[in-house]
Amino acid sequence: MSKIKLVVQNEEQELDVTKRGERLVVRRGEQEWELTVQEVKGAAVTLEHNGRLIHFAGTRDPHRPSHRQLWVNGRTIRYERIEKRGGGQSAEKGSLSASIPAVVSAVLVQVGDEVQAGDKLILLESMKMIIPITAPEAGTVQEIRCAVGDSVQPAVPLIVLS
Repeated sequence: MSKIKLVVQNEEQELDVTKRGERLVVRRGEQEWELTVQEVKGAAVTLEHNGRLIHFAGTRDPHRPSHRQLWVNGRTIRYERIEKRGGGQSAEKGSLSASIPAVVSAVLVQVGDEVQAGDKLILLESMKMIIPITAPEAGTVQEIRCAVGDSVQPAVPLIVLS
């Protein structure tokens, strides 16, 4: 789950966003919306909610990676990731981990490989779902601490980037 701060028409709102396969669950207070990912083309994404398509594209500020901007159905929205829980950074700096108990189904990189933000590094399988571990930013693979078939636990480093 990620906690995100949106600024819409100069009004701040905090959202919790959870990815469940091809669905996103977005919560604000007591309100909850479930969105289905319809199409992804680079930075452009189409989501569906109750039969309505939502088209958006985004970009990051290269000097402040947590600051981002979205264009949603022609409207500009600034947002910032406040907190990311699970499925990514472990307690060890530069390392990535699973968000839930899983089995490693594929290791897609090798030590020394250069990766870009969003590149898939490892594929995990849990509850008949494939869960990709992706690079949060560009870097170099320093260590791989798992192999295909390994059972892994949340927050245990699987791969180290620098």
